[in-house]
This record gives sequence, C-alpha cells and structure tokens, in this order.
Amino acid sequence: MLKWNKQFIIIALMVGLVTGCGGSASEVPDELIPVTGTVKLDGKPTANITVVFNPGKKTAGTGGYGVTDSEGKYSVTHRSNKPGIEPGEYIVTFSKMGLPDGSPIPEGKDAADVGAVQLLPEKYTNPNREMNLTMATVKAPSAQLDFEITSK
Repeated sequence: MLKWNKQFIIIALMVGLVTGCGGSASEVPDELIPVTGTVKLDGKPTANITVVFNPGKKTAGTGGYGVTDSEGKYSVTHRSNKPGIEPGEYIVTFSKMGLPDGSPIPEGKDAADVGAVQLLPEKYTNPNREMNLTMATVKAPSAQLDFEITSK
C-alpha cells in the first residue's frame, strides 16, 4: 500500500501544479499553519483517504496533502515536505482508490496492476470549483478541519 500512496501523491501533486498552483515545491514559505483533522466516509472514520488542499484564487502558495490513518486522522504536509500549509482559502479534494468491488488494494500491489478505481464521487475528487464544493479556511495559529463525505 505504501508504494501506491507515494505514486498517488505524486499524481495528485502534479495535478495540483497543472491546475494553477504557483511557486516551487522546494520553496518553504515563512509561515506554515499546522492542519489536522478527521475524515469520515459514510459516517465512519476511514483509512487511506488522500486529502489534498488546493489553493483558492486569492491564496498564495502550493497547498499540501495528507493521508488518513486507521482512525480517519490526517495531518497536512506542505509540498516542500514540511508540516503545514500557508494561510488562506482552499478547495479540498479527496481520493480513495480500491478494487472495483470496493475492497482495498492488496498489500504490496500497485493500484495500476490490480485495476484499481476511484471509489469516491467526482464532486470530491475534482479540484474545479464548480464541481467541488468542499472549501476550507486555514488561519493561524492552527486549523482542525474535520470532513464528512459520502460514497454516493
């Protein structure tokens, strides 16, 4: 599973950069705000959901991402691999890959090798503001952002 997470995060980062995020991933801003939270899928904390914070039009920086643990908890990492993200408004996207029957990707297998599919609806996975209505505000000193999403 670790192999898949790294590949998916790389793809998610590339999509974020193509959709208009400014700056270099190696640049570390002066102020990064710690962001943590929990994601519930269909009312239950869920593991292996990738949470991506895509900067809004008036937010400087490149955003960041986190992956939920077995209790649905995540912590956001800046694209420079430092904890936190810049203050501002974000469009939040979510992704959960699995087998077509909804079961998890087997340990040690690559998502592409097992025909994995996106298990979440496009309204959560698309960073286009018209498609995705999940917004979040990040401001100092820290942000606790919990999300409840559905599989339908």
